[in-house]
Amino acid sequence: MIETERLLLHPLTGHQFWFLIRKTDRVVVGSADFKDIPNAAQEVEIGYGLGKKFEHNGYMTEVVQAMCDWAIEQENVLHIIAETETDGFASQRILQRCGFVEEKCGDTIWWRK
Repeated sequence: MIETERLLLHPLTGHQFWFLIRKTDRVVVGSADFKDIPNAAQEVEIGYGLGKKFEHNGYMTEVVQAMCDWAIEQENVLHIIAETETDGFASQRILQRCGFVEEKCGDTIWWRK
């Protein structure tokens, strides 16, 4: 659905940001990123956003899973982490579908895979 094949071509060298383009009509539906290089605990943080009218089509689940699959294969990554708002239920469901577990809850929720 989304061009994930070209999403993950470069090693983790810092903040990387991609537009998510729907294959059928080449429309930008959202964006995704690795927020920095892996930290000392060998964790890398992902971020993502999707345009409202493109929600509930599985696009972001596909992208997050592709990012995680690729990142975990890198020699300096043991875990992927993400942060959501406490009321960001759609984002939380995406992370849960991709195998993340809630690690810490406060003003925001931190997730880990």
